[in-house]
Amino acid sequence: MTKEEILKALADAVIAGDDDEAVEYAQKALAEGIDPQEAIIDGLAKGMSVMGDKYERGEVFVPHLMIASSALYEGMDILTPHIKQTSDASRPVTGVIGTIEGDVHDIGKNLVRTMMSAAGFTMYDLGHDVPLEKFIEAAKEHKADFLSVSALMTTTMTGMDKISEMLLENGYRDSLVFMVGGAPVSPQYAQTVGADGTAKDAANAVSFAKEHTAKLAPAEERWSDAKISVTKTKYKDAILKKKAAAGSAENITLESAKKVMEEFEKIGTKAASKMSHTDRIFGALGDKKVDRLPVYPLACGVARKFVPCTYKEYATVPENFAKTAEAAVKYLDVDTFVGLTDLSITAADVGAGVTMPDEDTPSATGHLKDYEDIEIPEVKKGTRIYNHIQASKMAVEKLHKEELNAPFVAFHEGPLLTLTQAMGADRVLHDMNTNPNDVHKALDRITDFVNEISTAFFDENAADAICVDNLWSNNVIMSADQYWEFDGKYVYDRHLPVFNKYNAPYVIHNCADAVHFDIQIRKFGTAMYSYAYYEKNKDKGSKNYADLIPEYSDICCMMGEVDPIQFMNNDEATFQNIRNDTAKLMDGVLQTLKDNGRQSKYVLSTGCEVPPEGSLLAVKAMVDTAKEIGEDRYTQIIG
Repeated sequence: MTKEEILKALADAVIAGDDDEAVEYAQKALAEGIDPQEAIIDGLAKGMSVMGDKYERGEVFVPHLMIASSALYEGMDILTPHIKQTSDASRPVTGVIGTIEGDVHDIGKNLVRTMMSAAGFTMYDLGHDVPLEKFIEAAKEHKADFLSVSALMTTTMTGMDKISEMLLENGYRDSLVFMVGGAPVSPQYAQTVGADGTAKDAANAVSFAKEHTAKLAPAEERWSDAKISVTKTKYKDAILKKKAAAGSAENITLESAKKVMEEFEKIGTKAASKMSHTDRIFGALGDKKVDRLPVYPLACGVARKFVPCTYKEYATVPENFAKTAEAAVKYLDVDTFVGLTDLSITAADVGAGVTMPDEDTPSATGHLKDYEDIEIPEVKKGTRIYNHIQASKMAVEKLHKEELNAPFVAFHEGPLLTLTQAMGADRVLHDMNTNPNDVHKALDRITDFVNEISTAFFDENAADAICVDNLWSNNVIMSADQYWEFDGKYVYDRHLPVFNKYNAPYVIHNCADAVHFDIQIRKFGTAMYSYAYYEKNKDKGSKNYADLIPEYSDICCMMGEVDPIQFMNNDEATFQNIRNDTAKLMDGVLQTLKDNGRQSKYVLSTGCEVPPEGSLLAVKAMVDTAKEIGEDRYTQIIG
């Protein structure tokens, strides 16, 4: 074979996702004396570039990219050891990447790593649930040109600011480019935490890294002891300010809880309402005339400081969970409480390991090795989900008291989300194409478990409604057909009949950025949908109220979409921004409802959960705005 034919064969092996051919032609490239770096860049990487372009055009999806990346890395494993050592000045761009501590979502991170490897970067992937210190240590060890930190969950993003502080404190900040990423990460948030920036997708992340690392001095100079010492001195004041800010913010949730309770004890709620919480929520669900739109920022774990208790105690001790729900409705005057603690409950019960920090969200980290290792338990004492059902039952009793009269919405994970938490999303999405039968067999068993959970909630009278997290409906992750095959049909054929049996509304929470709404709302007949809106991904399918109400309000009450990240701050400027966002959302929603012949099918909420370290005064600012101007605005617009 000619050199050109071998390079093309390497590219074709990646496009086809053929690991064996990638290895075969990598070995042929070495045997024919082709420069291994050239074989990677002009062979394997070109194939990955083709797949990246197809992905951007919506012609292939994440599972296809994973299969292609497997072939890419198989070929690179053969070629990389034979690359000649280069001087520091001519070495490839070197990056350290990982998903932050407490967060096991690594699909986006893996795509970025793959595209950066295909671009010729040397990448050190730390994986997911990475301790903050490990990012710093790895950056120094590898003399990194850039550090890329990823998060999908709003509850884990706050660690990015801590990493920024650690870079300053160790004197490493000027030695590298600091990037942050993930669906909820905006350019504004990147700036707030002191990062150099963010990118909206993997292709743009490569361009960003190339542009910014090109401005760096040689690695030996940047990472020298002298340079690090100078940097420490340079940022001495900034370090002190960050530490002071961190110190004052350390108890922000507890201190803001105390202030909210003090105000309540002095004046109670600000104004009497014409309707009860229950009547308002179910009125909106049924598009009835209400006094104002219901409001519930997803202030679940953050409300634990009213009790007060740690996050671990909130997530594991039923009495603390129930007290948190009661306190949230009492002190904040929210219209409901959604019983979300974490997304690892069902995964833990089928055999996955779980980390349980004192003051952060529990997460599934000990993924199972084989699908056969999945063990489906009965929903009984000793399982996390049984404990959670008992906690929810206590919460219902407290919220149904006459003085509160608020509905409680239970929360648990759907079939595919449970499986990906137990096995790892990367593994499951890859196996959808390579071992679909194994995935289906696992989903079949897990769906039975999910059905038993919902049934137990209803039989125990532990919920007024159940919200199911069906995360993986995302037109960037997978096609509509693939989502239907691996989650949708299990929900439609097997899970929805449980809700129909109890004549209960089906409620979904999905904070993905580009949802298959037609399946999850229209096909499922979903009664209420809790969603996030990412303006930066509007061109990829992220939708806001103006898109969703005209399309789905005939059957579904939407619930969103205020950005929860701003609730981390505890200052008047933040509160005013939240008031403005709430008022703007309210006015836009009411007018859109009226234009589409509706009266109330919307709940003012946040797109994702308010981080557990957030400010309860910020939550109160949103609720109070809805109460203070909600009735007048409703009358003016709806009538």
